[in-house]
Amino acid sequence: MKVALIGYGASGRSTLYRAAARGLAKGDVTAVPVPDPRFDTIVAQVKPKKQTPASVILHDDLEAIQGGGKAFSLRFIDSAKKADLLLHVVRGFDSPTVPYHDDVDPIRDQEAIDVELVLADLQIVENRLERLKKSATLKTSGSPDYMENDLFTRLKEPLEDGQPIRGMELSEDDQAIVRNYQFLSAKPMVVAFNVDEAQASNPSDKLKKLIAELAKRETPAFPVCATIEEEIAQLDPADQPEFLESLGLSEPASARVIRAVYDALGLHTFFTAGENETRAWPLRKGSNALKAAATIHNDIAKGFIRAEIVHYEDYVAAGSLDAAYSAGKMSLEGKEYAIRDGDLIHIRNKS
Repeated sequence: MKVALIGYGASGRSTLYRAAARGLAKGDVTAVPVPDPRFDTIVAQVKPKKQTPASVILHDDLEAIQGGGKAFSLRFIDSAKKADLLLHVVRGFDSPTVPYHDDVDPIRDQEAIDVELVLADLQIVENRLERLKKSATLKTSGSPDYMENDLFTRLKEPLEDGQPIRGMELSEDDQAIVRNYQFLSAKPMVVAFNVDEAQASNPSDKLKKLIAELAKRETPAFPVCATIEEEIAQLDPADQPEFLESLGLSEPASARVIRAVYDALGLHTFFTAGENETRAWPLRKGSNALKAAATIHNDIAKGFIRAEIVHYEDYVAAGSLDAAYSAGKMSLEGKEYAIRDGDLIHIRNKS
């Protein structure tokens, strides 16, 4: 899953990218493990030869957004369209070198970029509606052009009112059309307000209110201090807990951001626990056992017989996978079983 970091110049976007990458960044694209204590517990018990956590791919290769009311460049739009999620880094700290706005106003900056995302989509909708007027099948109920015209007509007014597509109620057919056009305001978004150290642990009331409002629009938002987060990422793992405690933190804020990104992508995790490899697998929420099998390998899905399922809570209570099996906590499920977050899975298949 491609996560594109966006933001105005000097927002601290690249600093947060390096912090979230936890020292793994080599260039502007990095696979970042999703922090998951459950995976750590399984690995500690199984002691596999290889461990593979779930991960998301962070991209810090989009150009900085220009301020002063300038529209997005075509280069930015083309790059952002390829992303599965946008991670918007918003400046909330003083900087004498910032090229956009003299004063610090994260609320203004966050809203300004949201408006530009909506305007970019509105232009596509208006252009497409104009072209559809010439279609010979425009009035043929059920035709692709009829369906597009109906959807885009419904999208136009909310977009004109500044409402992102991601907050609109759409049918599955509508969503398929929206995905085809890669609308920017339809993409899931997570907002990281890059603030100073004091605000990271105690944000202002105005910022708290905005974060709450964004949550109502299904847009997770967090205050982070990217500079501190980068310092934490550069520490030896053994030294991190003490440093975090001195800051009044239980974990790096960048870890919360990565988990929020993972969740906003509509993903949860299932596990395979083997001695050769123990692995955490990302899976779309609501997916069934056959889809989980295909995620592991297409050949496993083709030969699917049954899925052996142990819920994570039962695994922890038993102390091991063998103990969970012995205690009768394994269930045999068919293709349509809805995978639960944290399920440990073994697929019986025709080999």
